[in-house]
Amino acid sequence: MSSNDLVLSLGAAFRGSIDIIRESVPKKEKLSTLALSILLDVERSSGIAQGELGKSLRRDPMTMSQAVRALQNAGLILSQSDTEDRRVKRLTVTKKGKQLGETLQDEENKLLNNLSKDWGKARINQFIKDVAEFNEFISNLQN
Repeated sequence: MSSNDLVLSLGAAFRGSIDIIRESVPKKEKLSTLALSILLDVERSSGIAQGELGKSLRRDPMTMSQAVRALQNAGLILSQSDTEDRRVKRLTVTKKGKQLGETLQDEENKLLNNLSKDWGKARINQFIKDVAEFNEFISNLQN
């Protein structure tokens, strides 16, 4: 397996898992993979700065702004200026966003439970560790 195979496989696996999770989203609320990732991350870290979230998701400011705007237009998140630095936008989830986030989290849990039955917890834990180390490696290359 080449390094290209690794990167392509990781990307395909991520998109495939998100596509399964997206099936739980009502048709009228179909959002991009990035928008769903933002929603879940904001729900986990309420008040996170948009720029900080963009760095962790490895997305440029323009792409982040478009995805955040789609979430705002759908009534799923709020963006407010930071009280100390008005240039910083802090993101929070609305009640509607929280409900969708819970649905997405339930679907994610179902997917992981099915994987756990197939792979076993030890293999999943090792995979999580390996992917986290790979992510850290990539982050260090970018710094």
